[in-house]
Amino acid sequence: MIRLIVLALLCGGVSAGTHSLRYFYNSMTPIPGVPEFVAVGYVDDALFVHYDSDRKQMIPRQRWIEESEDKQYWERETQKQLGWEQIGKVDIQTLITRTNLTGGIHTLQVMYGCELRDDGSTAGFFQYGWDGKDLISFDKEHLVWNTPVTWQVVTKNKWEQDRGLGQQRKGYLEQECIEWLKKYLTAGERELKPVAPRVFPSVNKASNIRPTELSCLVTGFYPRDIEVTLLRNGQPITDTESTGILPNHDGTYQLTRWAQITLDEGATYSCQYDQGDKVGVEIRHWDGTFPGSPEGTNLGLIVGIVIGAVALIALVIGAVVWKRRGEKKSGYNPANPAERGESSSNSSAQA
Repeated sequence: MIRLIVLALLCGGVSAGTHSLRYFYNSMTPIPGVPEFVAVGYVDDALFVHYDSDRKQMIPRQRWIEESEDKQYWERETQKQLGWEQIGKVDIQTLITRTNLTGGIHTLQVMYGCELRDDGSTAGFFQYGWDGKDLISFDKEHLVWNTPVTWQVVTKNKWEQDRGLGQQRKGYLEQECIEWLKKYLTAGERELKPVAPRVFPSVNKASNIRPTELSCLVTGFYPRDIEVTLLRNGQPITDTESTGILPNHDGTYQLTRWAQITLDEGATYSCQYDQGDKVGVEIRHWDGTFPGSPEGTNLGLIVGIVIGAVALIALVIGAVVWKRRGEKKSGYNPANPAERGESSSNSSAQA
C-alpha cells in the first residue's frame, strides 16, 4: 500500500530474517523553497543515497557506500535521477489534467524495491501513489498493472500492451535489484548487522494524578523490527500502549511500552523483546525498586540522614550566632577583604 512516502518510511520495514533494497521518489507541484523532486534509497532501514532537484546530484548517506563505489557509479546514478525528475514533471501535469485538479499542491510518489529472505526466496514491488493514495501497482507474477481508480485505467491498458515494459520491470525486481542488494549488504556488513537493545523496565507508583504504571524502554536496537511485550507472572499484559518505534541519533531505534498495573504481593513484572531470527528473544525482570528510590535505601536510613542534616544546620546557625555575639561584645568590626588587598582564596586560606 502506498501512502505518503514519509509514512512509508516511518511505518515500513520488512519482517525478521529479511533484507530489503527500497527506493522512494516524490515529485510535487512547485512550492518556494521545497525541491520539486526528491529520491532516497534504503538498504534495510539505513538511508544510503539521496538526490533532490536543487542539488541535482546523487550523494552518499553512508560511509560504506561512499567507500565501495567509484566516480562512474555516482555519475550513472545521478543521470538516472535526472531522468526520473523529468518523468515526474510530465506525469504530474498529465494527472492534473486527467483529474481536473488545477489548483493546490499535488504529489506523485513512486516506491519500488526487492526483498531477500533468509530461506533464499525473494519478493519485489513497484507502486505509484497520487496525493498520498494508491494509484497503480505492478503484479510481476502476471505482468499486469492494478489500479483502484477508473481514470487510471487508460495508463493500465497502455502499460500492459507494452510487454517489454512488464518484462523489464520483472527482470529488475527479480534479478538486478537482488544483485545490488547483495552487493550493498556485503559493503555495509559491519554497519548493517543486527544490534540487540538495552532494556530498562521500571514501575512508577500511583499518585494523585496517575495510577501505578509498568513501563519498559527498549533502545539502541537495529534493525527496526521488534516486538516488545510486558509480562505479569510470565504472562503477557494485553492492555498496553507504546510510543511506536522511534529513531535514535546514531541510526538505531527505540520504543517504550507501558501499562497500568496493580502491585500485588508476590507478583513479578518483566519486559520481553523479540527480534526474531536476527537476534532472538530475551526477558528482563523489574528489580523491585522505584524511580528515585535506590536499591537498599530504607526508612531508617532516610530518617537518620534527615536528623543528621537538621543537627548540622542547627550547629552552623549556633556557631554564626555565637560569633556575631562575640564580635559585638569586643567592638571588633571585620574589614572587607578587598580593603586589605586579599583575594577570597587567600582569606579562606587564612581562615
